[in-house]
Amino acid sequence: MEKMIQALFNNEVEAFTGLQALQQLDMTKDISLGETYVLSKDETGKTSIRSAKDKSEGTGIISGGLVGGLLGLLAGPLGFIVGLAGGMYAGSASETLHAEEISNYLDKVSANVPNGKSVLVAHLWEDWETPVDAVLKPISVDVRRFNVHDEVFIPAKTELSKIDDAIKVAETRYLEAHGAEKADWNATLADLRNQRERLQKNLSSNADQLEKQYQQWIDDTQSSAPTSTSENKKAQLASRLEEQRIRLEQIKRNR
Repeated sequence: MEKMIQALFNNEVEAFTGLQALQQLDMTKDISLGETYVLSKDETGKTSIRSAKDKSEGTGIISGGLVGGLLGLLAGPLGFIVGLAGGMYAGSASETLHAEEISNYLDKVSANVPNGKSVLVAHLWEDWETPVDAVLKPISVDVRRFNVHDEVFIPAKTELSKIDDAIKVAETRYLEAHGAEKADWNATLADLRNQRERLQKNLSSNADQLEKQYQQWIDDTQSSAPTSTSENKKAQLASRLEEQRIRLEQIKRNR
């Protein structure tokens, strides 16, 4: 099942140890790993965010174009883009990240990171929770997860439906109104239509990213398993592959 993992660590070194552990689980096909981010706060409260998009790229400081894929969707569809009071700092160069580049999701996570602590954020697919818990819980303070489909995409679609309903009401009121009231409803309509356009654009754009992520997961899942793979593990991978294919088709149909 597709999840977002948040794990709190006492320091950045342990957070990156946790990240390496997830990458190892990905290599042994115990999970399918997507975007990963490490958010760290120093003792003064300044936050740095580092990203490891894949195992070959390593980990680097995020600069312009902060988030993509799932986190890009979290940044966009429900009017989520916000900034941090006093600015947000990335890496040793203390480069301020502009408000429009900061996902509200990362913002909220960062706001709850105690000074001197680090959080690992990972987008992944897990068949069961034990592998991730086994590597993260012994070295972390707390591990939390949420279901991406239920807690991201369904709310986004619900919000789009609410905007459509509001537009229908506003159109009726506009036709019934006169004078200044008509101008007010016209402005309301324009605002609602802009909201709908932005949301539809974000959903479409991030569907592209998610399709690519799922296709990568599918390719990785169906690639040759380690020679020591047990029959139970092979059956588990076959089940994962089928579920990922079904989810990919759902994403394509819902575009």
